[in-house]
Amino acid sequence: AGCLGGSNGTGYLTVERVDELPQGDGAVSYDNLSPEQKSAFQRALDEDGSVTIHKGTDRNEFIEPGYVRYDGGIYRTTVSIP
Repeated sequence: AGCLGGSNGTGYLTVERVDELPQGDGAVSYDNLSPEQKSAFQRALDEDGSVTIHKGTDRNEFIEPGYVRYDGGIYRTTVSIP
């Protein structure tokens, strides 16, 4: 679970700031993301919230949805496959 299944191994990461975590959900610290995930997260923030990512970047931290604590805020992350 959590792997991109598209024929070319790409998908879209969407990052959206939220006011608070939904009850029962946890957030991963930005510092605990892999270098590839940090890069994708930063690009999504810089590019209006959505970027193309490649297979291997979409680990469970970003899936269904995931939450990331970054710079004093909480961000919801979702991955979609074209």
